[in-house]
Amino acid sequence: METYQSREASRGPVRKAIRSVILCTIMIFAWVMKPFRFLHGFLPYKLRELCRSWDSKMIWVFVLSGGKRVFMDQNCTMKLPKSYKPLIQTRPEWQFSEEEIKSFYENGFIGPITLWTPEEMEEIREKVTRVLDRPSKVYPNAENQLRDRYIDCPEFWEVISAPQLKERLAQLLGPDLLVWRSQIFNKMPGGPEITWHQASTYMAEQKIKATLEPRHRNELFQLTTWIAIDDAFFENGCMHFLKGTHRKMWTMVKGGNGYIGNPPEVAKIIGGYGRFAKSSGLTLEVPITEDMIVPMPLKSGQCVIFTERCIHGSPPNVSDKRRFGFVFRTIRTDVKVYRDETKHDVTYLNESFDLQNWGCALLRGEDEYRLNKMIQPPQYEREMTAA
Repeated sequence: METYQSREASRGPVRKAIRSVILCTIMIFAWVMKPFRFLHGFLPYKLRELCRSWDSKMIWVFVLSGGKRVFMDQNCTMKLPKSYKPLIQTRPEWQFSEEEIKSFYENGFIGPITLWTPEEMEEIREKVTRVLDRPSKVYPNAENQLRDRYIDCPEFWEVISAPQLKERLAQLLGPDLLVWRSQIFNKMPGGPEITWHQASTYMAEQKIKATLEPRHRNELFQLTTWIAIDDAFFENGCMHFLKGTHRKMWTMVKGGNGYIGNPPEVAKIIGGYGRFAKSSGLTLEVPITEDMIVPMPLKSGQCVIFTERCIHGSPPNVSDKRRFGFVFRTIRTDVKVYRDETKHDVTYLNESFDLQNWGCALLRGEDEYRLNKMIQPPQYEREMTAA
């Protein structure tokens, strides 16, 4: 038995080395095939998508490191606008100044923004909390029942489509907007951290294929809005950002101490919870300084709007209060979502989502491009409307 176990243990590194060689060979082949687009249709699905979604820099970072380094998402840089003027004009109380928009492009986020009064939030909180116990009609067979509830819950669509919210989003993205993703975050006392992460086209979900396909990847084409249903403060796990990290996509390396940046004590500035900065045996290659770490406490009824390219996360809930928040993601109408997919695999969740009931919802303006499957926003039942 001992001999067998020792043999198996010795074979482990060999198998890893062989797997690494195979993966690197596949990557090199994909790099060779990239220019020959007329041949991509004859390639297997995964190889075809590698040729399409991975650029040369991404491929060679992976190959030259022996598969130990990889980009967090598709390689891109944030292109600054020619002007910081808002893209629409709206009511004065909702209007961003040019200085505020410039700050957004410098930092990667804008907030806190107050949307509702405490009295208004009491009614909203009561409505949306009821959704937690309601089975999803979007993904009835999925373990994650809190994803994309903008599709089947009028309570959440009512929040998302509030004019004081969508008018602010339009100043940054433009007049024509779609909602394509949402997620409820109900972090109860003792709930774990959400480790530092970054996204742009959400290629990390399937690893080989981009989820979003904008016309110009370096432009701003998506925004995420995080709405506090309960007060969110440090002890119950409010959002944190690393300002300025949205200007490019960063790489991760296998191994290391698991902390973002080095040495670990820099990461612990967030409050001593070093595990907040760990990430599944991967170390994010981001040189950080203390002033980059920005906590975002929010009062109930406030929100923060940010680009997912800005590295963000949240510490564990070490309080006796829940942290109930709701996030939704907005894109311009010229962005394609889930191309050629009937189900969407999210590798890091180890879950697959059937897209039969999924669709984008028009938040504002017109959809002149008509690139995506669409749904009608959910409506309250007549009995509830009457009440």
